[in-house]
Amino acid sequence: MLLPILASSFLAYATGLTAAVNDPNSHGVVGDALLSLDEAIRLGNGTLALAALSPSELARITGAGTVIEFISIDAATTPTIVLQSLLTDILGTGVHLKIQGTGMPTIQGGNLARVFAIRAHLVHLEDVRIVGGQVGIDARMAGGSTPATHLQLIHGVELDGQTVAGLRVHGSGTDESMVFLKESTLTNMPVGFLLDDTTAGGGMVMAECEHVHMDGVAIGCRVLESGAGGNMSMFNMFRSSFTNGVTLAEKRRTPGSGQQFMFRIVFTTATCTGPVLDIEGQASGLTMVHHHHSDFVTAPGQKALWIYPRTAEFDIHGSEMQFDGDVSIAANLSSMRIWQQNNRYRNGTVTFDVDGALPNLLWNHYENCSIVVPVTARSPVVVRNSQLLSTTVNSTSFLAPITLQTCLRVGGSIAGFTTEQLPAPAPFLGTTTVSPAEPQVGTSLQLATDLPFGIGLVWDFVISYPRPSTTGEPVRFYGDPATVIVLPAVVLFQSTMSVPIPNTASLAGLEFYVQGISLPLIGQSYAPAYHLPRGQLILLQP
Repeated sequence: MLLPILASSFLAYATGLTAAVNDPNSHGVVGDALLSLDEAIRLGNGTLALAALSPSELARITGAGTVIEFISIDAATTPTIVLQSLLTDILGTGVHLKIQGTGMPTIQGGNLARVFAIRAHLVHLEDVRIVGGQVGIDARMAGGSTPATHLQLIHGVELDGQTVAGLRVHGSGTDESMVFLKESTLTNMPVGFLLDDTTAGGGMVMAECEHVHMDGVAIGCRVLESGAGGNMSMFNMFRSSFTNGVTLAEKRRTPGSGQQFMFRIVFTTATCTGPVLDIEGQASGLTMVHHHHSDFVTAPGQKALWIYPRTAEFDIHGSEMQFDGDVSIAANLSSMRIWQQNNRYRNGTVTFDVDGALPNLLWNHYENCSIVVPVTARSPVVVRNSQLLSTTVNSTSFLAPITLQTCLRVGGSIAGFTTEQLPAPAPFLGTTTVSPAEPQVGTSLQLATDLPFGIGLVWDFVISYPRPSTTGEPVRFYGDPATVIVLPAVVLFQSTMSVPIPNTASLAGLEFYVQGISLPLIGQSYAPAYHLPRGQLILLQP
């Protein structure tokens, strides 16, 4: 996984020369009165000498040293730059190269194949608006660098109206193409991220995004996996949203592709008209689909999670999810893990067609659903400590029966090879609501519970993890337990508690996680010893 990178980490390297662009045309003419963006990129690459500039252009170069490390574009003087032809590939000279806008200048790509082409890891692009072009940012980097130098950060960028993809990240052979997109928006395009992997011999293609918002993007991330193996390619998404689109992530593999690929999606809300995740696997290459603490909502009859075919090798785990729509999971004999814990499923058919790892289903809540195991399945399905409301359960495979173990079932029916063991006589899983998610300092948080009879809950606050560990069962910690503060009260039934936030300016920007821990109070044998309803990530605002 790409390392999270704070923007402040780039301040130290902008110590060389700065090139201040002021030409509204992308290329201009070397030796005229204006410094163009392409001239600045060539200066940053070391392929255009300072001596070739006119006095007016040279006046746009400030700082000390001989290497351009910072390219600035100020919208106050150059609000729009129109591409006349393809910009020169950004290579740099082996040191960090930062391209930054002030006031969000616009780069107009027209119908050109791409706008920015980044070919080095040590590149930082920030605070620009990229409009048009077939691809907004095209990233491909050679391998051989140590992970500590993989600092290709794209921050505060607006991508709009690309005709192929906002970002294309691709590689072949031993390329190590890696992109980290942060605090950015993608709008009005067919594909947000296009990951095209034909690497081999240790190469990889990776993209990570955080606080990225896609609106009017048909497919958030399309993966074309043709890698030959030896490493792992990846798409990570944290604290992000996807609206007015068809599919959040889609993956296709070519026959024989052996490259491992991982999706890791955490703290993401996606509302789609088609399948939210449409993940095709392959028998010869492991596909990992890790999804946690996110909301996947799709149209009636569509799939909120679709992992297939049953002949492919998968590693699947999801927790603290909310699925609105169908869920379909298939896997082959080589598949390592398939677990779904502490999720809420609503208004859909949940299908397990598994021939390998035993589905591990715990603390889930099904409402107006059908749980189905088709005749082709070979792995028994055990649903543990879960609640089923108006939900039918049916296995048609005698080799893969469904067992409801210590579950509450209200309404619905069971059929086929389905049995119940120690059915719970009463509800035992509660829910919590924490709002607002982004309160201002000096206001209050509202902590609400909806708990069954005999269940109590205590609230705790912890400093959030930027990248929480989500592999633990049955509990994931989204904040650091070493920072925990427990409110000194046990709440019952339907309750609401108001917690004031100190009016302290320095708290703005603090992110923490609010979590409830529920416990049975009267010794109910059917209730788990503890349960952690899904909490809420809170980001304080000034």
